Amino acid sequence: MRYHFLKLGPGNSLAIDLLDRQVLGTPTAVGFFRKVGMSDIERSLESEKVRFSRQAISLYKWSHGMIDGVAVTVSNGRIWILEPAGPMYEMDHDDFADTVAEPPNPNDWPKLVPVRVVAEERLTHVPTLLAQITANRSLSSSTFKEIRDDFGNQVALDHVMFKHGLLDTYPTIEEGSRGLYHLLLCLGQNELIALVARLLEESGLTVPAPTGGFVRDVDLFAYNDMPHNVTVGLPAFGQLVVPPRREFRHGAATIQIRGVAQNTKPELSPAVDWLVQLNAEPSARVFSHAWIGGALQHSRETRRWLERILRWVPFSGTVIRSLSG
Repeated sequence: MRYHFLKLGPGNSLAIDLLDRQVLGTPTAVGFFRKVGMSDIERSLESEKVRFSRQAISLYKWSHGMIDGVAVTVSNGRIWILEPAGPMYEMDHDDFADTVAEPPNPNDWPKLVPVRVVAEERLTHVPTLLAQITANRSLSSSTFKEIRDDFGNQVALDHVMFKHGLLDTYPTIEEGSRGLYHLLLCLGQNELIALVARLLEESGLTVPAPTGGFVRDVDLFAYNDMPHNVTVGLPAFGQLVVPPRREFRHGAATIQIRGVAQNTKPELSPAVDWLVQLNAEPSARVFSHAWIGGALQHSRETRRWLERILRWVPFSGTVIRSLSG
């Protein structure tokens, strides 16, 4: 199953008008590609030379059944999964402005695609990382883009499709993708930060609320009020150390947390004592997903929390129970 991210106007601001109110008479997707006309797209397909946005070509192909899969869009606390219901057509700029809304730019030529809503959910009933998909800047800056190399969101979309009876299985989950690493890819960024915070707290540290991006590079502060080092993790996977309390001052450490990053041998920011990155190659003060697994082995309450958070993933229970020794 192929999944595509679809943005309906700036910030998905046109989703309610086009999909819910159906101001054009039927659920409709729209793309704005400046002065690209239908004839430009068709000539480009014939010559196989793209002289403008490839997304315009992709949306055209999807609408004509030349690209398969469904599209997902998120707005106003809801998620829609769509399939094409007819070929792309063009609408005059002023007609679109009078009927729907003013296009983002004065030289936009709106391209419209009739669609069918095959599934719709409130964001409270879909996995967290899927609810937060617009935070992915690679996708949110696009109009129509295939969701690739994103195991977590692809499994989350499998889950929504499965719940609605549109799939009989989770096609993204293949042999070799049922371990801890792939399970952790199914966490939203805030859930991953919360997981590390809970591991630290269960080890006896005090962890205030996440910084929420207000402190550059630092996601968590960890405080040690005891007169001895607190270590989190197992020697085999590395131990995160927070120094002891001294002279009426608590020990403290700063921690940065990343999911998957392109650089698997990251350098620490000067502001960071420890970095946890799922796909990192472990080094001094840098931990991978294996460190999380090691810490989970002696963190019963955090394992229970994680099992609840990821119970929508078919293999979550098996993986988490295997960490209990």
